[in-house]
Amino acid sequence: MHELALCSVEHDGHAVLSGYVRTFEDGVLWAGFEGIVRGVAEGDVYLLRVLDDARGECVYQGEVARITADTVAFVGVELLSTLQKRAVARVAVHVEVQGFARLAAVPDEHEHDNGATPAAEAEAVDGEAEEVPFVFTVLDVSAHGMRMMSQTELPVGSEVRFVFPELSAAFWLQAVVVRAQPSRSGTHYGCRFVETSDRETDELFSYVLRTQGALRRQQKLA
Repeated sequence: MHELALCSVEHDGHAVLSGYVRTFEDGVLWAGFEGIVRGVAEGDVYLLRVLDDARGECVYQGEVARITADTVAFVGVELLSTLQKRAVARVAVHVEVQGFARLAAVPDEHEHDNGATPAAEAEAVDGEAEEVPFVFTVLDVSAHGMRMMSQTELPVGSEVRFVFPELSAAFWLQAVVVRAQPSRSGTHYGCRFVETSDRETDELFSYVLRTQGALRRQQKLA
């Protein structure tokens, strides 16, 4: 269980090691590390914070039984808490994407003055709306939404459809623009994913955790 999941070793509220789970069976967890193991001692008890693609954040407690150059074995490992972080886990990226947008209607005050009802206006616009191709840059992403930048003007309520090239499985994602903020390089849009299946949400969450782990490893090596 948890094989290759990110794992940090904590003591007195501070992380002393960051690595990954090699194996976890029958209450014995072997953690692997890229560098020489320092900061832990046999017989001492530590918290183990594991970020699992499917289970979210799992916090364990275990005693160090054996230390090698780049691994540590914890015994008597017990689960203390779990936290599904799908709703809050988000990672900053910079990914160029080609997709399609269905632009939302912009209310026309003059049509209201002429007696047209909002429902009638919406029906008229929905009947004429077509998908248009556009290019955008994903700036950050979570399992439930993303922030992107584009030169294309997208009114709030516009729908976006695209394939995110960073995912291991290729499928169409749909999102709705919920806010817009102009900037010098292009407008930033906050989007919420809609009609995503459980499998698609799992893929997005796994991507966020993998990317967060890769960024942390790069920062440690820098």
